[in-house]
Amino acid sequence: MPSKPTGSKIRPRKSFSQNFLVNLNAARRIVDSLELSPDETVLEIGAGQGVLTRYLVEKAKRVLAVELDRNLVALLKERFAQSENLEIISADVLKVRLADYVLPSQKIKIVGNLPYQITSPILEWMMNQRELIQQAVVTVQREVAKRLSAKPGTRDWSPISIFCQVYSQPQILFILSPGSFFPAPKVDSAVVRLEILPRPLVTFEVEPAFFQLVRKIFTARRKTLLKALSSGIGYSRSHIESALKECLINPKTRGETLTISQLQTLTSAVSHTL
Repeated sequence: MPSKPTGSKIRPRKSFSQNFLVNLNAARRIVDSLELSPDETVLEIGAGQGVLTRYLVEKAKRVLAVELDRNLVALLKERFAQSENLEIISADVLKVRLADYVLPSQKIKIVGNLPYQITSPILEWMMNQRELIQQAVVTVQREVAKRLSAKPGTRDWSPISIFCQVYSQPQILFILSPGSFFPAPKVDSAVVRLEILPRPLVTFEVEPAFFQLVRKIFTARRKTLLKALSSGIGYSRSHIESALKECLINPKTRGETLTISQLQTLTSAVSHTL
């Protein structure tokens, strides 16, 4: 396994949170995890020096490689000049609208090593465009991966767990050591598959109130539900008591133990209890 990128004088830029994947076996495993068929389109987040790209163009009908660093864009254009199924998009992925590149009837796959500093915004970007996405296979910090796949009542169950699991089914596929990247990060990484659900676990009507309630609960995660919800969301203590009673939830329960289904039921009860 190479210890640094080869064939290029381009150095990683801290301002872009760049840690280039250099483990070619891992790159192949990541691409294989997408289970691409010859008629599929895949979008790569942060193509970098093309370590994943080289395998993607062999398997997919169309590859959209998004890269913000102009030096790397030039490198990619040079390296993959003969790849007719590759479209290099020089842009910040958070500003990319999938609808500009994909037909409404299509569903694409997403892959990439997510910059640690903007992992949450990228996950939000994906879920906001989930109608055009079938699945994503992304590399994140191991601790983030544990939160994405966490279960209710565990220490890793958090708003990002709930957000991702409302829209997708996360699964940790495998772990990557720091040596798989250049420069090597200080922590392990994990490759995670996010399979987009046919429909969200939370109905559209209660979605804004649902996430408001989740944020409130986890801001005061050590408090009981009654105490956590009795201020800051515009309802009286007695109103919250009635809603909890309607849902058969003990007021002394901590919100971090509730499932997504229970949280949705509670959201509806809080919104409708008179």
